Amino acid sequence: MVLKSISAKLIATFLLILALSLAIYVILFSITMHRDAERSIVRSIPMISTLLNTEFAGLNVVPHPEGAATLREISQVLPGLQHTLQAEYLWVITPSGGIITSPNTAIPDHTIFSTKTLKDDIQLAFFRSLETDELQVLIFPISLWNGKGKIAIVQQTTWPSHKILIDFLVPTAGTGLLIGLIVLPLITRTLRPLKDLEEKVINFATGDLSERVVPVDDDEVGRLSRTFNIMADNLEQMTRFRHELTANISHELRSPLTRIQMSEELAYLSCEQHDYKNVIKHLNSIRGEVAELDGLIEEILKLSKMELNTQIGEIGACDLTDTVQRLLRKSAPIIERKELVVQTNFSHDCVITCNYPMVNLAISNLMSNALKFSKDKGTIRAATFSSSRTVSVEIFNSFYRTLSSAELISIFEPFSRAEGESVPGTGLGLALVSKVAEQHDGTISAENRAHGILFRITLPRALAEQKTTSTT
Repeated sequence: MVLKSISAKLIATFLLILALSLAIYVILFSITMHRDAERSIVRSIPMISTLLNTEFAGLNVVPHPEGAATLREISQVLPGLQHTLQAEYLWVITPSGGIITSPNTAIPDHTIFSTKTLKDDIQLAFFRSLETDELQVLIFPISLWNGKGKIAIVQQTTWPSHKILIDFLVPTAGTGLLIGLIVLPLITRTLRPLKDLEEKVINFATGDLSERVVPVDDDEVGRLSRTFNIMADNLEQMTRFRHELTANISHELRSPLTRIQMSEELAYLSCEQHDYKNVIKHLNSIRGEVAELDGLIEEILKLSKMELNTQIGEIGACDLTDTVQRLLRKSAPIIERKELVVQTNFSHDCVITCNYPMVNLAISNLMSNALKFSKDKGTIRAATFSSSRTVSVEIFNSFYRTLSSAELISIFEPFSRAEGESVPGTGLGLALVSKVAEQHDGTISAENRAHGILFRITLPRALAEQKTTSTT
């Protein structure tokens, strides 16, 4: 029979341990009792030997060693001796193997086993018959027949089997039963949270992602419940993200595809009218839409890899001040075209250990976002700050309005854009920045400042070990 329930296994284990404990205890107890009985017998040997020698000293059995008169004399002595020794049975063994018992006394059919010599040719054995429990037998040499005679004294054992059963096993079994009555409710109470967890996991596995477990105690089951809740939160968040991502991707792809389809139809009509100038115009429009689609798909792939915790690039040292300065130099044409004012404030010792391609992508997105949304002749401020544990990069850009508290949070979600914003974009740039900060155990924030918005990304100097061992 296979036990599938943990409670059944625990109960079976408890009963097995209890039974084994009782069996071992009984065995050890029996061994101890037999040893104690043997020691007691050894201590009583001198007294019994003296008594036997006294009782048989007056009998003259030398002329007729086994004659009828001699046997009768010995038989007359045995009842008093049996009473004195409190023996169940008593008999004398003659040199020829004959048996002499008390008058009118019969020895039942029996077996003598486990004979052991103690000292001075005195033997200890055990007597078993259909009429009695196990008895102990002491066989003493006696002075009759020139010391060739023996006497067998059959007595109750010091701790007989039925006494062990009554005086030991019954109370012990009762104690075990009482312990079981106390332990079983405790087992049931202990397993109840585990059963609740099992039900929640089954419901969760069948698609109910809202299932959560209420931890009862701060034990292994409680910690397992909290771990399950964390896992469930992450899975629910990932599932919701994927659903939203799928919906947003469908929406974002529909617009350029629609424009491509319209440009293709217009190009076809222009071709029929031999208006090749407009054909080239519409083909260039299609090329631009394809480039936009390519950029959108590239950012979606990057975001998906980050969601799957897939490493993009190698781990190494990165100077964030140097990174920001290099991006500003690359952005010089846009800065000149929009006539932007650039202000900088850089700290030294801004080197961190990070996934450089990802961090470079995050800061590049912040810089591109600032350049894109800054009004002409506006201001760009770039700064770096360092501490013993972290390094921060701040990018400020002038903006035409103040964002609400909800917008300051939602702009980091995929495909989210500021309300009323008409500047072209995929809505994935800041989501990528947020994901990079998260994977580096850092933070990203946005806050309103006078005439603009300040973005701040803070990263630890040392990347956590588990992050450095992730695979590509």
